[in-house]
Amino acid sequence: MRISTSMGNDGVALIEVDGRVDAHTSRRMNQALQEALAQGHSRLVLDLSSLSHMSSAGLRALLQAQRQAVQDGGEVRVYGLNAQIRRIFHLVGFQDLLRISDTRQEAMEGW
Repeated sequence: MRISTSMGNDGVALIEVDGRVDAHTSRRMNQALQEALAQGHSRLVLDLSSLSHMSSAGLRALLQAQRQAVQDGGEVRVYGLNAQIRRIFHLVGFQDLLRISDTRQEAMEGW
């Protein structure tokens, strides 16, 4: 798994996740999310267009980040989900917890 983070002056952190998020790699994703939040970026946008797998550990990391972001006045948004990941998100009810967009532009709108 590869993660890259870019922090904007507008308070938005764009986090790109590439590969598989599983029990072993979810810690790195969680760390990236928590670091962005700790730096005062309560608005997180995750590019998951290159994500091939998301385990329950990865879902848990997203849920924890969302809870913290909301407490800080922001939220976690995701975009670019492939059909398999989108199905997983809908099965666990993430469409009610996170804003899921098709494109980066949609995810960045309406702050």
